[in-house]
Amino acid sequence: MIRTRTFSLLTILFSIGLLLLGVMVHYSGNSLVCTSWPLCYGADQGINLSLNLGHRVLGLIVGLLTMTLIFFLRTDKAFESKDELSRGLLSLGFLALFLVGLQGLMGGVASLYRLPTIVNTSHFALSLFFVATIIFIDHRLALITQSKASGISGSKWSLGTSDSITVSIVFLFAMILLGAFVRHSGAMSACGSGLDSILLCSADTGRTVWPPSGSGQVHMFYRFFSLGTWLICAFTLVSVFKANSTKVIRNFLILAALFVSAHQILALASIAFSFTKVLTVLHFASGIAALGFFWKLKLLTTELENQDWGIDAHSPLRDIFSLTKPRLGSLVMATVFVGMMLAPRPIMFFKALGAFTFTFLLVMGAAAYNCWMEKDVDSLMDRTKDRPLPAGRMLPITAFIFSSTLILFALYGLAVYVNMVTAILGFTAAFLYLYAYTPLKQKNAVALYVGAIPGAIPPVMGWTIVTGRMDQMAWALFAILFIWQLPHFLAISIYHAKDYGKAKIKVYPNTSGLRLTQWGILLLTILLAVSSLVPWYFDLGVTDYYGHFAIILNIIFTAVAMRVWIIKKEKEDLLRRWARIYFIGSIIYLPLLLGGMIYLN
Repeated sequence: MIRTRTFSLLTILFSIGLLLLGVMVHYSGNSLVCTSWPLCYGADQGINLSLNLGHRVLGLIVGLLTMTLIFFLRTDKAFESKDELSRGLLSLGFLALFLVGLQGLMGGVASLYRLPTIVNTSHFALSLFFVATIIFIDHRLALITQSKASGISGSKWSLGTSDSITVSIVFLFAMILLGAFVRHSGAMSACGSGLDSILLCSADTGRTVWPPSGSGQVHMFYRFFSLGTWLICAFTLVSVFKANSTKVIRNFLILAALFVSAHQILALASIAFSFTKVLTVLHFASGIAALGFFWKLKLLTTELENQDWGIDAHSPLRDIFSLTKPRLGSLVMATVFVGMMLAPRPIMFFKALGAFTFTFLLVMGAAAYNCWMEKDVDSLMDRTKDRPLPAGRMLPITAFIFSSTLILFALYGLAVYVNMVTAILGFTAAFLYLYAYTPLKQKNAVALYVGAIPGAIPPVMGWTIVTGRMDQMAWALFAILFIWQLPHFLAISIYHAKDYGKAKIKVYPNTSGLRLTQWGILLLTILLAVSSLVPWYFDLGVTDYYGHFAIILNIIFTAVAMRVWIIKKEKEDLLRRWARIYFIGSIIYLPLLLGGMIYLN
């Protein structure tokens, strides 16, 4: 156990070093010294090459450390108990390995395509998720090796206090990601530098709060967002301090306060001293440190809450959040993002941000409205009976008003701020999901195909946000998402067949048998492979790199689907286990495929 914990700490240390070395490479202006990958071929020797090569070697070391950590998680006898803390650690290890591998590939794409903003920013975001995952693993390991910490009952602590930490983490992550975008897009210096530019933007029209240029506006938006994030974090830290929490929590609270304040001070110092490399790197490092300490603070408080109130503790904010089905919404918004990035026209930052926000509100509103419609059905299924409405923690009228307001506001925003085509598509998706698919799924299994229509519309909305019209690529995206949903849901229906039966929801394993469902998954996976190659075969704006990547990806995914024929239908436990593997594989497949369209383009 000590050996495993040592490697988790080493992985965290080297990962943070990798982040810092990466920003040093960027700020030194040497990112394109070596455009080959994974090693440097034919580049001039010197300190510039050493920084680039060192960054890549350190990335390799992090990958090897992650693989070693997985090995110890798999072989360490301390995890044989399979208790609540040990369960899932190995899966988290493989998730970390997947993230670090994807991060390396994206770094290679960034070099080969000469540092496009979207690739650089995504590469950075992945690195943050990877570090957060490793910290989570280390936190679990620390809890296993230590005795239980004293709880927080009897103090002024509340679930609302913990929720404020979550909100702070979301804003910190968004702030750091926005800073990376500003840096990579070249907007960092759009408002000048020096003492005169600390508070206002120095533009052609003079010093102003909101300059006329697009890059200057993006820069000032980042400043305002950063200030707002600091205020939110300050409020959170004061709330935690007043809660009379444990000594360990207060120690992390002090560190979080130190670094989140240093991040703001160093931002002003960077502007005042013309973005000196040392100050900008320290500014970056302090932001990462602040996010890391807030994340650790959240993990600590969550564990103490679990001890005092149980793992299923609920708060009003958490119930509202769960009502919007965040995991489903995140996947949907990822497809919207793909449509926007693939569109052949540029889009202004604020229009893209507004369109994305209104679409996100529509998705959340439709999900919440669906929960309101199906509160009685949800009460019959084990996996949904603890949702706020069936559990009785929220009044139905609250959910109805909340969801209806989101839907109406989002549709109005899309129609007025974006374009009417996108608003019509959004209305169509919401209407079909709520008033066609939802009532039909208790009557006929054909609801699967009806429900796939609104699920396939979001990437098309992303396309029309930019172009304002439907064309061949929009229909190709629709086809890919439509077909992908069919085997994805068939796999879910296999290992949740009994649960669906309790709620009288018609699914193919219950109405037509497992053999037909097995055939359906395999044939639809093959059809999905064909549809994913349509944009490449018909030259709809993707490259040969994408085509070759899609072929390899589909071969692997089809092999996973074909494995079902090794399992006899009588062995239902094995079949359900395979269905869950296929389901997880489909969740990995879709982002990789759509990401290939963006990042290999």
